[in-house]
Amino acid sequence: MFKIALRNIFRNKRRSVLTGLSIAVAVMIAVYLWALISGIMDDMFDNMIRLTHGHVRVLNTDYVKRERMLPLEANIPDYLEVEKVIAEDPDAALTVGRIKFGVLLEHEGKNKPVFGNGIEPMTESRISHLDQKMVEGRMIQTGLEEMNIGVNLARELGLKLGDTLTVVTQTAYGSITAMNLKIVGIFSFGVQSLDKTTFFMPLDKAQELLDLNNKVTEIFVYVKDKNKAQEAAREIETNLDKVYPGQYSAEAWQDIDILYFYTVVARNVYAGLYFLVLFLASFTILNTMFMSVLERTKEIGMMKSLGMKNQQVMGVILLEALLIGTIASFIGAIWGAGVSYYLAVVGIDFTSTFERMGTMNFPISYVYRAIFSWAIIFTGFCMGILFSLLAAIPPALRAAKMEPTEALREI
Repeated sequence: MFKIALRNIFRNKRRSVLTGLSIAVAVMIAVYLWALISGIMDDMFDNMIRLTHGHVRVLNTDYVKRERMLPLEANIPDYLEVEKVIAEDPDAALTVGRIKFGVLLEHEGKNKPVFGNGIEPMTESRISHLDQKMVEGRMIQTGLEEMNIGVNLARELGLKLGDTLTVVTQTAYGSITAMNLKIVGIFSFGVQSLDKTTFFMPLDKAQELLDLNNKVTEIFVYVKDKNKAQEAAREIETNLDKVYPGQYSAEAWQDIDILYFYTVVARNVYAGLYFLVLFLASFTILNTMFMSVLERTKEIGMMKSLGMKNQQVMGVILLEALLIGTIASFIGAIWGAGVSYYLAVVGIDFTSTFERMGTMNFPISYVYRAIFSWAIIFTGFCMGILFSLLAAIPPALRAAKMEPTEALREI
């Protein structure tokens, strides 16, 4: 059977090559699309976790109800004590308090509403890697009235290292407050929502500025296994309720509605594209096998008259499709691996596009990178073979159902 199938493939080399090429291209597209979409989603999740949420975020329950307003009065007092309670959970690896507040920055007649973040500099390097994102200057230091500012924000307001900005905002009690902050570093995360709308200042100075002594507005919790964040969040909230009944809420990153929405959309879009590409490619296998069956009608009739069973006839057709599909899928998987590797290293740069767009309050990077994964490549290879076999079933059934006498009469 193998020799017959192999001989049939080489009967019409051009058609076999074109069929294999279409399958190879389809597998290549499926592999690199999967790798690219997975990379974009992972990057978005990573940015969300490191920059805006953590694996678990602990908030005052009143803050949760009015989070868009950034209500400083709904804070977490004695947050270090709260962190001790959180640390009792065996899954908790790191806790860090932050203060997020709104402010209007002004410089030489230009002004822009932005977000200030009070952070603990020593801990921040372990979370967002802010120290590695500096394009100019250095990271802020505890106890000093200084700030790190996004590269796009600095460009928009005409700011540079050494400039001093007067930050005017409201305290947790509603009174006007101000502080002069020196720009000691300019960062670039490659994320518009940070580079264009955010600055960082030392947590102790933010507490001083906002009348939040020993208070924060949120606590980020990093767990040992991010996939178990929901279980950790429930455990943390239970532990907090024992000490502070009903006062705090713990939210896992998987519970963020927008992340869930984008996850579902991305999966559905990819599944649709994957199916469509391989479905269209399978038509070439279907066409090739039907043409092969029609060309060999008399031959099939002769083989059946000599005793070949229906299952054996089907086996020859399916084996032929299997050989073409396997070779083509292997080539396509290799091509897809090459494209995926390139996109993982270099990526697709949308910097100019994002800069022309309005401000996006979502942590999407300027450069889209794929994930180079052998699991994705192997799955694409297997799916190419599967679709090739499925497409060969109709012509194989047709060949098996041929009556020897009728087939022999075909010219």
